[in-house]
Parts: sequence; C-alpha cells; structure tokens
Amino acid sequence: MRNHLYLALLLSIVLLLPLSAQDISFKGGSTRMKMQEGSETILLQDGAEVQVGSLLLRSNTMELYGKDFRFVRCEGEVTLQDEERGISLVTSSLLFDRVEETLLIDSWVELEDSNNQVGASAARMEFFLQEGIVLLQVQARLLKHTEDGPMVCRSDFMKFDRDKEMLDLKGRASIVWKPDTYEAQTITVNLKTEEIRMEGSIKGTIHG
Repeated sequence: MRNHLYLALLLSIVLLLPLSAQDISFKGGSTRMKMQEGSETILLQDGAEVQVGSLLLRSNTMELYGKDFRFVRCEGEVTLQDEERGISLVTSSLLFDRVEETLLIDSWVELEDSNNQVGASAARMEFFLQEGIVLLQVQARLLKHTEDGPMVCRSDFMKFDRDKEMLDLKGRASIVWKPDTYEAQTITVNLKTEEIRMEGSIKGTIHG
C-alpha cells in the first residue's frame, strides 16, 4: 500500500513540473525519492524507463535530479530510442539534460541514425538534439551507406550535422570507400553529395 502511495505522489509531482521542459513520465521495478528542498531526487531501479516526448530511455538504474528534475542520469545497459528523430543508441552510462535537450555520454556508445543511413561509435559523445549536432571523440568512427558501398570515416574528433548531412573529421582523419583510401589532418565530407575535401598532410590510394 505504501509503495502505491509513493508512486501516486511521484506521478503528481511529475504532472506539476513547470513547462520549461517537455513532460516526463517514468517507471521502474523499485523507486526511492528524496524531497528535501534543494536536493530533490527520484531513483528508479530494476528496469528503469523514462519517456520525454518521443525520446525513450531504458537502463538498469536512473536518477532524476536538479531543479524541476532537469537531469536524468542513466547507468547500466542504457538504450535510447527516438522514432520521431530516427535515432537509437546503446551505451553503459548517459546524462540527459531535459531543458537543453542534450545527451552527454562518457562511455563507449554506438549510434544508429536511420534518417541518414549512418552508424557511428566512439568513447565519448555529445548530442545536441534540437540542433541535430553530434560530437564524437576518442576512436570515433562513422559509417555511411552509399550506392557504391559503405563509406568508413575515422578520426580523433568528429562533428556530424544531421540536418545538413555534413561531417567534419579532425586528427588522424581517414576515409575508406569503394575501396579507395584518403588520409589527412582534417577532412570534410558532404554526405549528401559525397564530396570530400582534405587539408594537411594529405595522402591517399585510388584503385582504378
């Protein structure tokens, strides 16, 4: 009975959140909350799930905290799905800012972008959902499906603009495609037109 009362109270808290961010709904196998003013937190465990608009997060544990529960921290077997944006990802830890609509990931992450036929992976990611900008660092890799086969892009740092379909590679940048190889310090790729521009220590191999 007590658990039902807690859940009812939690749901009422969520419904009273101001509209500075999208409405949020959540569930979990077990729930704990701390409502001390200035340090309000909700902890979800055992199959935690949070829905914010079209974005659905699942993980082993989640913590909602900050003013108006602005932040959602996910730990353990994290998955994200957003059919409206055409994205999904898997990782082991994630921080979601509901107000700024940004994702910060400091663990290995694999992203699928069905709208742009792109898959990406890295050891660190920042994703600005509103702007459609993805920043990838450390062993960054992006694979673009093309009519001539997969275009495999690698670098120390990547900036992927989903809306403009532009990709910037910096630091030991390389592209393997059909099956030519391009290497440079910086490479810019128009993923829509498949135009490649290179700068700094350029080299490559083209198979006739």
